[in-house]
Amino acid sequence: MHTAGSSITMQTAYSAEIVSTFLSLRKVLLSTIARMVKSPATAEDLVQDTFLRLWERRADLNDRPLQPGYVVRIGRNLAIDFKRRERVAPFVGGIDDLQFIKDPTPTPEDHAIASQNLRVISDAIACLPPRAKEVFVMARIDGLTYVEIGRKLGISPKTVFSHMVVALERLDQAQQATR
Repeated sequence: MHTAGSSITMQTAYSAEIVSTFLSLRKVLLSTIARMVKSPATAEDLVQDTFLRLWERRADLNDRPLQPGYVVRIGRNLAIDFKRRERVAPFVGGIDDLQFIKDPTPTPEDHAIASQNLRVISDAIACLPPRAKEVFVMARIDGLTYVEIGRKLGISPKTVFSHMVVALERLDQAQQATR
């Protein structure tokens, strides 16, 4: 008959076995995983994840000696899962590569350039012939098709197209002039 006290003592003893087995295999585990993931920082993380996985499953392992092959297999499986996720959604090979990721926050220079471009485009749209301006706004801002614009304005889709060509050519000329 197991009492609560003997169960805790048995679990504590088994927990010590998990820690000592893990520590004795840590270098082997690290080199195995590092070869698989090709990133020392990621390998370190996966080794720690291996220990956590063992620790979470310690109740399931009760009364059985912890096999080194089982520990290495957990680490290899975690590395395989990592590689699989990396293929599906590649991002960074580990924290080693984080220094090469550009901060997506626009710089003050980016803001100034965007503001200048917006002014140029806004001014160019304002200077379009009235019908070309109307067609451009309906197509690019309102998202209407040439047929829908033609119906609304009482003109053919070909005429709508012609007005759009005029608008796009003038906008392109305005942008070219600022470069």
